[in-house]
Amino acid sequence: MFPRGLRWLWVVGWLVVLAGCGPVDAPGVARRGQAAPDFALPTLEGETARLSDFRGRPILLNFWNSWCPPCRTEMPELQRVQETLGERVVILAVNLLYQEDNLDEVRAFVREAGISFPILLDGQGQVAGEYRVHSLPTSFFLDAEGRIYLVQVGPMTQTFIESILREMLR
Repeated sequence: MFPRGLRWLWVVGWLVVLAGCGPVDAPGVARRGQAAPDFALPTLEGETARLSDFRGRPILLNFWNSWCPPCRTEMPELQRVQETLGERVVILAVNLLYQEDNLDEVRAFVREAGISFPILLDGQGQVAGEYRVHSLPTSFFLDAEGRIYLVQVGPMTQTFIESILREMLR
């Protein structure tokens, strides 16, 4: 099938891919029902946002980067959800700034995409580490009391997001 050297490379490549496809409830990953770790991060506008300040409504906490193609596809979906559900829910997008080339690229993408929900900047990756984010995008749906309701790895559609948030609003 493959020469010996290529076969070894093929096997190693697949092992790397499969290692990244572990279940969301793997050891060390935040689980449903756990209290979401509180944090404070600067926003794109230079203010400080604390997660606990948004309790009382369902929260969609989304980890993303501007260079990530699935993230770039998902962000307009999040914006449409924000426009549809409005003040009944909170959408917070945590940009992993330490993985970006520069802040101007983040600002440019947010402006081009017409994003109106808060963009938080995780400059050192501390919050992503607390939430054990290993791939992007990763989203945490938090209930009104700040507990993890659902963890979703990978991009989501407006329909999927709204179905989860409407379920949480019941």
